[in-house]
Amino acid sequence: MARWAAAGVVGQIRDQLRKRIRRELGRSPGAVATVIDSQSVKATETVGRDSRDSRGYDGAKKINGRKHHLVVDTEGLPLFVMVTPAYMTDRDAAKKVLFRLWLMHPEITIAWADSGCAGQLVTGRITRRASRRSGQPASREAQRD
Repeated sequence: MARWAAAGVVGQIRDQLRKRIRRELGRSPGAVATVIDSQSVKATETVGRDSRDSRGYDGAKKINGRKHHLVVDTEGLPLFVMVTPAYMTDRDAAKKVLFRLWLMHPEITIAWADSGCAGQLVTGRITRRASRRSGQPASREAQRD
């Protein structure tokens, strides 16, 4: 499995499955709108070969471990996942995640994010997530996907 992941086979399978599901749902195969979020998770000192570099302390959530950064399309299908030490801020990680995401998926025109990604990430490409109360999309651009 590790060799497949290193060779990009796992990513290709994921992308083909996502495109097939989107077509079956009557959507275009490529997503143009995405949602980015993160989750801090506990990790023991023995996790990973280089555990000192792969773990950290998230002071906001009081968790010693790692942080998962996940990008999904509007159907909730995964586009990109990155794991960082927990001390990395959402804003700093989002810059890396979005840069890599747009290299892999140039068709993406909008990404919704929560306030953890506050600040200017990439001009014209990041929008705060819609309010859960209003349920309105953050921009008209997102209604196309």
